[in-house]
Amino acid sequence: MNDVEVEIAELAVGDRVGHEAYAALWNAVVPRYPITPDELERSRARRPDDLRLVGRIDWAVAGCAAAIRSDLPGRTYMGNVVLPEHRRRGLGRAFLERCLAAARAHGSEVLAAGVEEGDVAGEAFAARYALREVLRELEISRPVRPGEPDPEPPEGIELVELSSRLDLLPAVYALACETLPEMPLHAPLEMPSYERWVEEDATGPDVLAGGTLIALDGGTVVGFSGLIRRAADPHLAEHGLTSVTASHRNRGIATALKRAQIAWASRSGYRELQTSTQAANAAMRAVNDKLGYEPRPAWIRVEGALDEVEAALARERP
Repeated sequence: MNDVEVEIAELAVGDRVGHEAYAALWNAVVPRYPITPDELERSRARRPDDLRLVGRIDWAVAGCAAAIRSDLPGRTYMGNVVLPEHRRRGLGRAFLERCLAAARAHGSEVLAAGVEEGDVAGEAFAARYALREVLRELEISRPVRPGEPDPEPPEGIELVELSSRLDLLPAVYALACETLPEMPLHAPLEMPSYERWVEEDATGPDVLAGGTLIALDGGTVVGFSGLIRRAADPHLAEHGLTSVTASHRNRGIATALKRAQIAWASRSGYRELQTSTQAANAAMRAVNDKLGYEPRPAWIRVEGALDEVEAALARERP
C-alpha cells in the first residue's frame, strides 16, 4: 500500500484530451448516466469555477472526480468515481480531499454527492466520511415504441414546440420560477439566471427542440415540459422540468405534455425516455405511473458538513 503512486491532474477548461479521458472514465463506472466530451465542455463553459480531475495509480488512468457548485445554496456537489480494479488504493480519498478544498473555495458549508441504490461500496465510502442520506431521487424509465399516439389536449389548451414561440421564453422562465421552488427538496432551490436557464433547459445544444413543449391557454403560457438529449446514447432522452401553473392543475395538462413528448420521441427514433422525481412529489409520480414509467435503482443524495468531512479525513491521516 505504501508503494502505490497516486497522481491527480486538474483539467483546464480547454483540455479536450483530458475531457475525453474524463468522459470515458465516468461512462465506464456510471453507464446509466453517460456523458460526452462536448457536453462536459459546455457544462464547464457555463460553470467556470467547477473542478474536474483525472487520477492515475502507478501511471494507469484509474478514476475521475468533480466539484460543482450546487443550485442548492451553500453546497458543492462532488462526483467521485474509480475503476473497480483500482479501488481501495487511496484514489477516492485523494479525490475527496481535493473536492473538499474546492468546496471551501466555493464558500460552501456542505459537501453533497450521489450514490446509486445498491452500490454497497459507494454507501460505505459515504458513511466513512460523514456523508449521510438526505434525499432519494426516484429514477424511472419508459420504453418508446413505434407508433406512439399523439395526445388529445384538454379543452382550450394548445401544445406547441417552444422553439416556434421564442417570444414566450420570458413567460416560460417565469413559470419555472413559480414551480421549481415547489419541488419537495431538503433545501431551498436557487433559481439559475435567465441566461443559464435558456441555455440548459430551453434552447441550448443539449435541448431537444422538437420535444420541448409549452401549453397555451388563449396564448398564455400555462405549462412547460423540457426534453434533453443524452448525446452518448442517441436512442435515449431525458425529461427535464415538467410544470403547470397553479391555476391550471388537475386538468391533464402535464399528462398531455408528456404524451406529446413520447409521440415525438417515437417519430424521431428514440427508444427510451428517463426521468426522476422525489418520493414526496405525489402529483408527478401519478402522471408517470399513468404513462407507464417503470422504477430503476434510486439515486441517493448524501451530504455532510465540511467540518465533519474534514474531521473524518483527519482521523485517517498518519
